[in-house]
Amino acid sequence: RLSLGFEDGGELNFYACSVKEIDCDLDAMYDWAADVMSDRWDPKRARKKLRAAPDMLACDALLDQDIFSGVGNIIKNEVLFRIRVDPRSTVGALPPRKLRALVDEARQYSFDFLAWKKAYTLKQHWLCHNQKTCPRCHIPFHKGHLGRTNRRSFWCERCMKLYV
Repeated sequence: RLSLGFEDGGELNFYACSVKEIDCDLDAMYDWAADVMSDRWDPKRARKKLRAAPDMLACDALLDQDIFSGVGNIIKNEVLFRIRVDPRSTVGALPPRKLRALVDEARQYSFDFLAWKKAYTLKQHWLCHNQKTCPRCHIPFHKGHLGRTNRRSFWCERCMKLYV
């Protein structure tokens, strides 16, 4: 947990984060190609990193900040729902088109997320995260704390395919 206070009385709180002290040139330390909202984002590099970790769960892959810097739990759930991939799927079992969709949608949804957040309409666009029923199949979502991060995941057993 990290809390930053500002002179004007404002504060910024981080609840689930990792913090690194950077005491050198930021460009030498930070991989801008992993930042999903950076102009230097490199989807090919993201796919290469994913292919190098075939046993990683899809839910963990999207939260790996060395691959998808900036992606959090809401984006993870929404991306997997949109591309119809069960969060318990392993990266190595994903067909190439699904791997590409995972990478592309992580970036696209991040920009959508920011626009909706600025417009105060973010929750209106959630199809999966914090929802009880699948809007496609009209059956209850499964919910569980999955992967090495143990973050809450939502999935539909009917329309989200498990790749293992």
